[in-house]
Amino acid sequence: MLKSIALSFLTLSLGVNYAAGQSSEFDYIVVGSGPGGGPLAVELAKSGHSVLLLEAGSDLTDDPLYQNIGRALEASNDPRTRWDFFVKHSDDPERELKYKHMTWRTTNGSFYVGLDPPEGAEQLGIYYPRAAVLGGCAMHNAAVLHLPSDDNWNYIADITGDDSWRASEMKKIFEEIENNHYLENGTAGHGFSGWLDSNQDDGSWFPTNATDGTMLLRAIAESSGSFGNSTGSAISDTDLKTLLHRDINGPEPDRDQLVGVFGMATHSDADNHRFSPANYIKKALEENPDLPLTVQLNSFLTHIEWDQLRDFEPPAVMSINYVVGPSSYKADPRYDPNRNTTTEFAWVGKELIIAGGAFNTPQILKLNGVGPADELKKHNISVVADVLGVGANLGDNYEGGVLSMASKPFEHFGGRYVVQLKTSASEGNRDIFLWPLNGAFEGFWPGYPANYGPNAFSIAYVHMDPRSTGRGTVTLRSADPFETPEINFRFFEEDSDKDFQAMLETVKFGQKLTTLFPESSGLAPFEELHPCTNGTVCTDKDIIEYEKLEAYSHHASGTCAIGNVSDPMSVLDSKFRVKGVKGLRVVDASVFPKPPGAFPVLPTFMISKKAAKTILGGF
Repeated sequence: MLKSIALSFLTLSLGVNYAAGQSSEFDYIVVGSGPGGGPLAVELAKSGHSVLLLEAGSDLTDDPLYQNIGRALEASNDPRTRWDFFVKHSDDPERELKYKHMTWRTTNGSFYVGLDPPEGAEQLGIYYPRAAVLGGCAMHNAAVLHLPSDDNWNYIADITGDDSWRASEMKKIFEEIENNHYLENGTAGHGFSGWLDSNQDDGSWFPTNATDGTMLLRAIAESSGSFGNSTGSAISDTDLKTLLHRDINGPEPDRDQLVGVFGMATHSDADNHRFSPANYIKKALEENPDLPLTVQLNSFLTHIEWDQLRDFEPPAVMSINYVVGPSSYKADPRYDPNRNTTTEFAWVGKELIIAGGAFNTPQILKLNGVGPADELKKHNISVVADVLGVGANLGDNYEGGVLSMASKPFEHFGGRYVVQLKTSASEGNRDIFLWPLNGAFEGFWPGYPANYGPNAFSIAYVHMDPRSTGRGTVTLRSADPFETPEINFRFFEEDSDKDFQAMLETVKFGQKLTTLFPESSGLAPFEELHPCTNGTVCTDKDIIEYEKLEAYSHHASGTCAIGNVSDPMSVLDSKFRVKGVKGLRVVDASVFPKPPGAFPVLPTFMISKKAAKTILGGF
């Protein structure tokens, strides 16, 4: 066994740490440095195991664009880190063509977005950007930290029979990993010495520095049931200030039912700079230069070699091949088929852990013989393990919004906060997470968002715990590891009535807010741009049809779902182990059998720690 070499900051930034062509053996190889893989690699290395961490992108941790969470939209459009996936929302070609941000490739190679493409344009699909960079999608997201409901965790415990997944146990993991900067040290339900920095907008803009923002906050608070206020009676400035500091991840027994205004918690440090797995990785290497962690940047897994010589044992991971070189994957906008890369090889001493995300992880498994046999045979891939659920169960939250134009520009719109609602379609827990914007957020397309100017006012929302997702698929286009897979979410195929009802009520909440501004504010009247257009009749049926056609998402999960091992559609057992093989686990958002809460980044940070405890515990 060749001893792994720990990276210094210099070698980390260069992504080179041993000679090209040199084989090496590691106890663990982790593929993907995002919220699942990055922290897990560090935890394993801190326990003395040699670890190779492969990341397909580069290191931009210190780039100002990625340090500032307020520039998340700009970061997700950055070609240095962007992976462009194009997906379907249904199997209905006519419905797909009605999506107003449908993306096409024109004959000159540029993108066209819209409903009237130029002649000869190729239909690509609905844009779904991902990030290839040290730290993964935690480097370009809005950095929102939101605990899922207890029911999300307890569901996994129920289907697997593993009580370590109970919400009571998972909350302990949250406390272990959190380093809270916005509450008094020792506050119940939180941690203050973990690796994951958390912070919150301090609300200093209220009330003197944001006249329009204060008016909006008051309207939202009085309309959303904050403090149990359901009568519309006035809320004092003192109460509003309290709401802005309200803990969204608090330990209250009825937390999952609480509604109204909350502070927005983010994975950011004491200076409100983005804090991601990349920070944890680099900090660990700085603190211990001898840490047995090798980080290989610009590296893309291409092949898993299996030991299949013993008929009485399942196939076991033996080694991997990967290419080193930037922009190797065709989703990268800088991809060049004539790129220069080298092929590297590494032995797997104990386990290979895939943490590539809900699109790439099932693709990796299928390309290497783990997946539905019929699909693999179609692409002449030898079947190592016939696991039907690989690439199935693709789910997501639904997102949408109300966009209106005020009569004048907003002045001092205010800071970041969120609102949670419980609609009549809820089965007990709050089911809507929303936030106001002085701008537009209408979904994803190359170059998004559209700029409507300073008069724009949006209520953007996430519908949590949807019933009509989880029927999507990620399937292979070919056996080429650099080719992106075919992705179809199949939104609203079944059990959609309650989802539509929840979304309808949320739209009406957003519409109501624009009526609560007095004309003396200068902001009223508002002109709604969508889902209804001012001056036209817009029925509930019209709103639902709009939401059906234009709903978007960017929190994919479920494609390698944990489940009961007797369930033919489960991919993993409760210990993250892939069925039918040895030495292979998955630790990323693809493991969740249902979309976890409003934003999957915190749940994925949590399962990363859980996986480390599981592996190091000998399971």
